[in-house]
Amino acid sequence: MIEHVDTVMVLAQQLPNPNPAPPPGSDKIIEVVSNVKWGAWVALLIGFFGGLIVWAGGRIVDHHRAGRIGVVMMLCAIGGGLLYGIGYQVISSFAGIK
Repeated sequence: MIEHVDTVMVLAQQLPNPNPAPPPGSDKIIEVVSNVKWGAWVALLIGFFGGLIVWAGGRIVDHHRAGRIGVVMMLCAIGGGLLYGIGYQVISSFAGIK
């Protein structure tokens, strides 16, 4: 049994260690992720400015519920922007990627 292990060890030492290569199709996946990130950024901007318009419209016509909804929309957009900004760093730190 030990001779078999020695034979396997000798054969394993002769095999070259290949360099890592990206998987096929990874460029398309990165492109899709980039497009999703861009779309999220645009959605946050639209949400913030939409909330600003709803808040201003609610204050102009003295409709307090619309004003509150506009403030909530703006706060959600700000919170989403913070998560968007720090999300990569938090996930990278949990994953152990530097």
